[in-house]
Order: sequence, then structure tokens, then C-alpha cells
Amino acid sequence: MSVSTVSAATTTATTTSSSSSSSSLSTEDFLTLLVAQLQNQNPLDPTDADQLLQEMISFADYETQTEMSDTLSGISETLDAIASSLDISV
Repeated sequence: MSVSTVSAATTTATTTSSSSSSSSLSTEDFLTLLVAQLQNQNPLDPTDADQLLQEMISFADYETQTEMSDTLSGISETLDAIASSLDISV
């Protein structure tokens, strides 16, 4: 089995598992894409540092909002469970 065959199989398995487990981009996925972008950029026309920083800030903002939404959903579910156990309509 050649290296390219193993690499292709790994890529396919990774893509399949990540698409089936979650439709959102994880931090690890983002960093992998960022490193690939930096490795494959044109050396005569490199990526602008300001643009790169904006991409990182945007992803950090998105990740923070997602975590906050998940936390608030958990709090809401907990309050609903408490209210239903006490027979209180919310």
C-alpha cells in the first residue's frame, strides 16, 4: 500500500467521521485549515497579516457565541426541569 493510498484513506475516513458527527467547524479543524493555508500560500504574494488576524478573531467570536448558546440552552433546560418538578408554568 502506497503512502498516497493511506493518506487518501485517512482523509476520506476523517471527512466522513467529522461530517457525520458534527456539521460545525471545530477549533482543531479551523487550525488545520489555517496551517494548510499558510503552507500553501504563494511565497511571492503571502497572505496579509491583517486578513489572517481578522479570520482568527472571527472564528474566536463564532466559537464564543456557540459556547454561550450551548450554556444558555443547558440553563434553560435545567430551569424547565425544575419548574416542571414543582408544577410551575413558565
